Amino acid sequence: MGSSVNNVEMYYTKIRELVEVGKIEEAAKLLDSLDPPYAHAVIIRLNSDERYKLFTKTTLSSLAEVLAKLPDEIVYEIVIVKGLDEVSKIINILPLDEVADVLGKLPPRYRNKIIEIMPRETAEEVSKILKYPPESVGGVMTPQIPVFNWNMKVGDAISTYVTRDRLGLYDRHHYIYVVDDESKLVGWIDVKSFLTKPKDVPLKTYAQKSPVVVDVMKDREQAAKLAVDYDLLEVPVVDHVGRFLGAVTLDDVLDVLVTEYSEDLLKFGGFIEAVRGGYMTLSPLKLALKRAPMILYLYLMNSITGSIVASFTNTIERLAVLAAFLPMLADNSGNIGAQSSTLILRSMALGEIRLSKMDVLRVLLKELVVSSLMILILGPIAFGIAFGVVWFAMMNVSISLKVALIVTVALTTSCYVSDVVGSFLPILLARLGVDPAVASAPLITTIGDIVTSFTYFWIAASLLAVV
Repeated sequence: MGSSVNNVEMYYTKIRELVEVGKIEEAAKLLDSLDPPYAHAVIIRLNSDERYKLFTKTTLSSLAEVLAKLPDEIVYEIVIVKGLDEVSKIINILPLDEVADVLGKLPPRYRNKIIEIMPRETAEEVSKILKYPPESVGGVMTPQIPVFNWNMKVGDAISTYVTRDRLGLYDRHHYIYVVDDESKLVGWIDVKSFLTKPKDVPLKTYAQKSPVVVDVMKDREQAAKLAVDYDLLEVPVVDHVGRFLGAVTLDDVLDVLVTEYSEDLLKFGGFIEAVRGGYMTLSPLKLALKRAPMILYLYLMNSITGSIVASFTNTIERLAVLAAFLPMLADNSGNIGAQSSTLILRSMALGEIRLSKMDVLRVLLKELVVSSLMILILGPIAFGIAFGVVWFAMMNVSISLKVALIVTVALTTSCYVSDVVGSFLPILLARLGVDPAVASAPLITTIGDIVTSFTYFWIAASLLAVV
């Protein structure tokens, strides 16, 4: 890992220095010689002007393997510098699903012009993929896989398969797909097994039914979950009437999992809108505009906490030392809520928790037990710290005991509430059809702050007999 990071920095520094002194061709040759992961890492670290200069001399073939993974703005720069014709030629060697990914990163006018330039057959296949939403199964599936009619003899199928495979007409695959006369999926045959079957037997004799299929319009995450649940290398894709359209292959599954994980991580971090493009290439202004809405929303939410504190001014004036423990209690409740929501989100993503009433009840019971055990650990410690802080500040046993009791009761209440809110909010959102990852850590922390502030000062006012 360390050497990899050092190599990236070394190549980046060298290429940047060559560009700065005008040795563009030498810099381009060095970039062309890099393995795709290194080339990708270097490109996203260069600024826009440096990339423009470099792209004028570099060969697109060296970037082909990383083209679909580059941020939108860099793909756009490549098209501007290299031109539509050259980009069209290079993406023709990519798998169709990657071609669709690249075109999806471009403005519609450039996308349509490139499709017009492409070979007719390729353009038609890519257009079929582009008609599906990027987040759908259709947006990530590949149609470049071997498909044969169920009545075809094994020998004829092998001959066709070998010819097309040599021509590079198939994407990476592990199965031969068998369909009936209506193009509905009959089953699949493992490639190795397929090549060794008796040649005069129809394919339907050996076709095994796929454990699952996925509808082309379903969310792409569902295909990835099926692959994980059933331990599959590929997931067949069908339309609403069962016609076979393609497959989500292992490399697509991995890409989907990484993409979905990154999107959920952003949502959980408090981003309302998905961040397209890479962090290294986004301008500070764009990042600020992406982050500001949630920060503003949470700021307004926190004003509720301020209002609660202000409404208990008499209590604070009576015993000002109470204010010292509010940050500790608020942070504690926020942390508990964030922990519980993270655990529930993880379990939901892995399919451990379903949205059934029984699973909801199991979550409730388990979290109540967990909260009780944590309170048994935290309660005595909180009591002791509160007592000690007040005692050293005021040297009054009676007040120290009162404040310690208030802190402990408030801690207990906020722990239960924060844990329940943190665990149930993702479930509630999922039942409402909203992505549960929206139950972000900042949001749950803010809710915990509000609950804790009110609970703390209400208990304090009650115990101190201040209304």
